[in-house]
Amino acid sequence: MNCIISHIADLDGAFPIILGSLIFKDLETYSLELDEVEAVLRKILEEKDKYEKIYITDLNISEEMAEFINQDVVLKDKVMVFDHHISNLFLNRFSFIQVVDSLNGRKECGTTLFYQYLKKNFASPLLEKPCVQWLIELVRENDTFDFKPSFKEEAFKLGNLYSIYGREDFISQFLKRIKENESFTFSEVESILLKVEQERTKRYIKEKLSTMQKCIIHGIKVGICFAESHRSLLGHEMCRDKSIDVAVIINVNRSVSYRANKEEVDVNDLALIYEGGGHKHAGGSPLPKDLLKIISESIFGNIEWMCEE
Repeated sequence: MNCIISHIADLDGAFPIILGSLIFKDLETYSLELDEVEAVLRKILEEKDKYEKIYITDLNISEEMAEFINQDVVLKDKVMVFDHHISNLFLNRFSFIQVVDSLNGRKECGTTLFYQYLKKNFASPLLEKPCVQWLIELVRENDTFDFKPSFKEEAFKLGNLYSIYGREDFISQFLKRIKENESFTFSEVESILLKVEQERTKRYIKEKLSTMQKCIIHGIKVGICFAESHRSLLGHEMCRDKSIDVAVIINVNRSVSYRANKEEVDVNDLALIYEGGGHKHAGGSPLPKDLLKIISESIFGNIEWMCEE
């Protein structure tokens, strides 16, 4: 059996699971936030003999965990990490970790790095299909905002389709379509849904922009809002406000996202303060584990919390 641990947040976390499912007959998958990886990985490693390989994509592990794996000859050959966040470049000193932000002037993502590994090590006609190559480029552009002019609109469409289907349905739908088709086009029904979603997204972004509050964090001018979806697009629109340097988007169910579009601003530095990381202009950090209690107490005042049995 093989195992994939990938990021739950977006397309770049979902697509490695699709790719892995094309290659491996027996595959166990986990979709996680960054702060969940270590606990899940420790449980998996307790049954290490069960797995041939353990792949971690679009996520990474702590230096302490990397040291632990590196000291075990079996684990060092069993665990493989494919990551593209510059905050983790220092982990490249471990042979089983590959962190690549860009290659030959092209931004990479977890999906592209994992795809390159699979192509090199597994001879499968499925990986050579035009539809797979086309979809992977759309995932890369959607995740990195490193657009080719002719692909930009299609990349946004694929991201919106992911929102429409939801993670599990998107994975199952696209796994089936890749197996059955050489090329990929959006269906007539999907095209209609995407038009509706595009208008809904515009309204959503406009609504969230109206709730943005501005403040200064560690000397940085920041705009903050709550949002559960479209974080990259929302962050891009927030950064159009020249009075702020960084957009901070809080998803109270998952994590905090940071976005910037000024060359002199590095959001990775800010995210690192809050135990996160990422890229120069895009990053993230975990939420406080007691956030629900903090929010509840800010609304209701003194609360007597009941102890769990």
